Amino acid sequence: MRVVPLAFDSMGVRSMATLVETADLSLVIDPSAALGPLRFGLPPHPLEWERLRVLGSAVEEAAARADVLVVTHYHYDHHDLGTLVSLEVYRGKRVFVKHPTEKINRSQREVRAPMFLKAIEGLPSSLEYAEGSTLRVGGTEVEFSEAVPHGVSDRLGYVVEVSVREGEECLVFTSDVEGPALREQVEFILNSDPTILIVDGPPTYLAGYKYPRGALLTSQENLIRVMEETRVRRIVIDHHSARDLKWRSALSRLVEGGRERGVEVVLAAEAAGVPVDMLEARRRDLYRQFR
Repeated sequence: MRVVPLAFDSMGVRSMATLVETADLSLVIDPSAALGPLRFGLPPHPLEWERLRVLGSAVEEAAARADVLVVTHYHYDHHDLGTLVSLEVYRGKRVFVKHPTEKINRSQREVRAPMFLKAIEGLPSSLEYAEGSTLRVGGTEVEFSEAVPHGVSDRLGYVVEVSVREGEECLVFTSDVEGPALREQVEFILNSDPTILIVDGPPTYLAGYKYPRGALLTSQENLIRVMEETRVRRIVIDHHSARDLKWRSALSRLVEGGRERGVEVVLAAEAAGVPVDMLEARRRDLYRQFR
């Protein structure tokens, strides 16, 4: 199994776009990317816009070649309406999407999901609701969780977690669980017994403000439990956590837990072998250095 982070926050954009290739099929999970509209009271810097174009092209290229595309929920850093990634990537593909009317918040149910599904209408060879589904192709098995909350409540809606299994290798992709802090979020991970975990991580930069400090601790404890109860050897933690330049100290319990148990805890950029460049977290300095 080959797992390639295509676009992530540690690479300079808001995204979790991931390519997974096995002997039987290739799939791209969440083929999109976006920028935080405001950070430190500032709009995206021109360097961020340029990075978005570069990584958007990489996502589009991978998605165009893939056999299967997955959309775990309808936030714009996880799906696109054709402004960054051409909708032609969906043509002839088997597509799995988060259910557009069940366990979904109002903005996604009434606006985002219908717009997206209308935009790709007639393009996929098949369009299936992901929740609880299983796809088997040769020796590859793709499983989707039931819908779980986007964070510690359902205010931002729900997402679908994904596992891809080939032989002894298993990848679990959590999507936006913001943790995982909740029982139902971590149960899918434990039951899947991953060797590789891609997790969006808690938004440490919002701790004590929009994200409970208790959930920050619980998320780390849950990931340590994953280390102890599964075969995981690498945890790629990114997205929400990679909007904080001091994420390692904010998640020190997790980082130390990985060190003690022989589990790598890395950013997506490190996993991809490219420089870490957390542009959003550096936005204030970008405006100071590059005017």
